[in-house]
Amino acid sequence: MADAKHSHDTYDDEFDLDEEYFSRTYQPLSNLPTPPPSCRDSVASLSPRGLIEQDELLQSALLGPAVHLVNLIPPKASLAAPSVPTVHEILARANLPAEIIALAVCILDSLNSKFSQNWRQFCPLARGLEKGTATSAFHIDAVRPEVIVLASLIVAVKFLEDYQEPTHHYASNWANDLWTCEQINFTERCIMESLGYRIMPLWDRNLIQDALADMERAGRQANLERRRFDSVTSTRSQQTTGARRTVPGLADLLTPAETPKFERAAWGGGVDDSGAGGAFQAAGGCGLDPLLTPPRGELMNGFPFPSASATPPAEAESDENGLLFMG
Repeated sequence: MADAKHSHDTYDDEFDLDEEYFSRTYQPLSNLPTPPPSCRDSVASLSPRGLIEQDELLQSALLGPAVHLVNLIPPKASLAAPSVPTVHEILARANLPAEIIALAVCILDSLNSKFSQNWRQFCPLARGLEKGTATSAFHIDAVRPEVIVLASLIVAVKFLEDYQEPTHHYASNWANDLWTCEQINFTERCIMESLGYRIMPLWDRNLIQDALADMERAGRQANLERRRFDSVTSTRSQQTTGARRTVPGLADLLTPAETPKFERAAWGGGVDDSGAGGAFQAAGGCGLDPLLTPPRGELMNGFPFPSASATPPAEAESDENGLLFMG
């Protein structure tokens, strides 16, 4: 009993930790005084569906940094949903120290609203999407927002390392040519303008340690969401299976469990009582439908129904009103 209580307390502590992380990383879409929703309202509140469905990604050491970087992308920059697997692939290709990734976290967390407006409106489109086309009207969705994470990583590397690679190196080796050099350079410039070209204040021991802790917390949150997702899926599957076992089908509702047997007294002593065969033999003797014929001695509308040995009825005649009556 004590172990169960300890497990329950640990589970509650994890949820309290998730609420704290969610409140710290939540970014509203507008400046209206709307309280942030609870992370319990969604099975995958902090991790996109593609993340939940990839088991290998959940076991990666870069899961927490990827989730946390995606959560810090300004929501006003793009209507397109950023992809955790894409950011995870960038981190895997870059193979950066944790401190550089933490500095990129601090950079993203310091961007102002002016960055989102400038990047959304003026980021160059990819080749083939020229100005004036129908696609350029939806510029907010034309450029994938993960390039903001890529640019923040490049800014962090350039600040901490003396040797700098050309832009096409990052575009090809880190981003797998998902963005052009022009798009990457423009995003870097927007980031630097938003920060006032001051990176040194962000390279603070306390800020870096907080960023490292947040990345670790994001990884635990993503794995917790996966366990919740699996639990909900398993419960629904069991409920569906149980419902299929208990609800009868149409054939079960219309077909009796076994063929009804007719008593010998109802059809005469010479009729076999083994089943429906006796009913067909008795009813066939008087030219009646055996499925619609009640046994001998029962009443039909208050009158005795004739048996097979009874005298055949007289021919029906019509009166002046056209009604049938028996002679």
